[in-house]
Amino acid sequence: MLLSCGKKVLLLAFCLSIALLSPSLHASNKIRFIRAYNNKYVYLRDVARYYGMKCYVWKGMVTLSSKYTKVLFYPQKKAAAVNGTKIILSFAPFVRGNDCFISSKDFLSTIDPILRRGALTKHTLRTIMIDPGHGGKDNGGKGVYAKEKSLALQIGRRVGQMLQRKGYRVVITRNSDRYLTLGQRTDLARKYSADLFVSIHTNIAANKAVDGIETFCLAPAGTASTHSKKTVWKTSSGNSFDKNNMNIAFQVQQSLINRTKADDRGVKRARFFVLRNASCPAILIECGFLSNKSEENKLRSTWYQNLIAKSIVEGILRYHSRIVSSK
Repeated sequence: MLLSCGKKVLLLAFCLSIALLSPSLHASNKIRFIRAYNNKYVYLRDVARYYGMKCYVWKGMVTLSSKYTKVLFYPQKKAAAVNGTKIILSFAPFVRGNDCFISSKDFLSTIDPILRRGALTKHTLRTIMIDPGHGGKDNGGKGVYAKEKSLALQIGRRVGQMLQRKGYRVVITRNSDRYLTLGQRTDLARKYSADLFVSIHTNIAANKAVDGIETFCLAPAGTASTHSKKTVWKTSSGNSFDKNNMNIAFQVQQSLINRTKADDRGVKRARFFVLRNASCPAILIECGFLSNKSEENKLRSTWYQNLIAKSIVEGILRYHSRIVSSK
């Protein structure tokens, strides 16, 4: 039940010039909000105007569109999409009358960092930490033939080699089958002053039909992780990079899905140790399911590992271009 329907005005802290915004709108980039479900929700029509986009509410779907961008929302569902790439919101949008609303947290921490370069913090991107998951006594997930620790290392090495050829300084948390604690992994990122942390994993599920790729970034304070109902208010060091975390996760996920044509499981939120304790923007990629026979076979192959690695590198390059020219 809605707790309040009173219209108020949300004065956005980031009301700066926006490349996509028409100059005539600069004087009126205020976005109204209402209070509902113990939270703040903003008018999607105002959000659309803020970006110079059109808003359409039609047959259970809300579309924000411009010449180059299309954002889809589904009332009462957390799944959304930006230019065809799935993202999972922290709160479900809802419709009241002729208007649709999304939470202000999703607007500020999810949508804005994807759509607007100016929302991102500029920073140097020279040293990239590649973190192949598991290792040593920790096998991670197991398929019929493959172990997660081995595939993560193989893919991680390929990503590192490709990034080095692009001129980046690459540090890998493990370059052999050895065990590292989660704390050791984030400590290494601090030791080498990493500008970006990329953790690489594969997935498993009880249902062997499940497949696809998903990319995680840290859940903001005041939200629940994608696969949890528990709201957490405590902040972690990784929350200092919330907006950049979302953008790098989106760029990598979009590139992975476009190149591999795998099932798009979306950009999701989590509070994994390496994300919480990151000293720089950080993501964790689940490259596919070892529990799925077809996907395991692909993940074991050189051509598919190269394809995944190229996709990750492409996403990093896109992210880099946005933080260099952050307008």
